[in-house]
Amino acid sequence: MLALPPICWKDPCNLEKSYPIRMIVRPLYRFLRLRFIVFVAVTVSSAIAPFAAIAAVSKPDHVITIQANNGLILAPKEDKTWYEQGIWPVAGATLALIITNSITVGVVYLQSSRSFNALLRQRKIERYAASLNDFYNPLLALMDMNKEIFEETGPPSFPQDEISRNAAGLVWKQTKKKILANNIEIETILRTKTHLLGETDSLESYQRLLVHVAMYETFQRVETDLYRAFLFPADIRSHVVDQRLAVLEIYHQLTGEQI
Repeated sequence: MLALPPICWKDPCNLEKSYPIRMIVRPLYRFLRLRFIVFVAVTVSSAIAPFAAIAAVSKPDHVITIQANNGLILAPKEDKTWYEQGIWPVAGATLALIITNSITVGVVYLQSSRSFNALLRQRKIERYAASLNDFYNPLLALMDMNKEIFEETGPPSFPQDEISRNAAGLVWKQTKKKILANNIEIETILRTKTHLLGETDSLESYQRLLVHVAMYETFQRVETDLYRAFLFPADIRSHVVDQRLAVLEIYHQLTGEQI
């Protein structure tokens, strides 16, 4: 009885797709949180320190003026406007410091947010580019190549007369090797690149294709009618085309290019 190599069809896409984003979000989130805490601490300490100093030092009602020849005299305290008396000068300076630090925090946050969004956008572009270049494009090209080789040189193209049929069989024997080599590449893609599937794609859609390419080589060595149960899935190409177009559309939206 033929045995296929074990295949795990548990969908890893959610983990694989979110992992690169977590690699970006977590460090940037920690960095922004640390910057915010530092600025808040500086602002609060700057605001509290003057009031603590005012509470610790009592304000005299008179000012002592020392003159070299006339000795010590008491000079009356100068009259000042309300905003120059008491805690108002310190309060004004503290308020200005708070506003300045708040503006600084806001500017740093906006700059960090823009940098984060730009980096996240670039990571998404790279991810969708890899999905096209490493999964959908080569998979579609390999399937189309196999289809053309089979239709042009395979059994459906054999002539009726025996001599020509034998010659076509010899050609098919050689061209079939290319199909087998392409099947190995298809199987490798389906085993190693499924983390690049589109958001609306799934592993289950490629199960029949993987079984077909795995069994095709076996049926080349053993002639049996069982191969009819493992024929190439007729709807797989249209599925790949649709998923590729969906990924390509998102890629062009991110890059600002037109399809």
